[in-house]
Amino acid sequence: MAELVCDYCGEPIEGEPIRRGHRVYCSEACAFEASRSSDCGGRSDSTLSHRVVEPVER
Repeated sequence: MAELVCDYCGEPIEGEPIRRGHRVYCSEACAFEASRSSDCGGRSDSTLSHRVVEPVER
């Protein structure tokens, strides 16, 4: 049988793979990270705003 590799990190899968649909993962962590959305820069579920806020002069 062909060696399975993780669809997220690309590492060879040892033992029983984690299956999510047609994809296989080496761990629950990889399965979780693969399910997260990512923005155009490749960052996953970013909570920080990249907007620059200028101070108000009084």
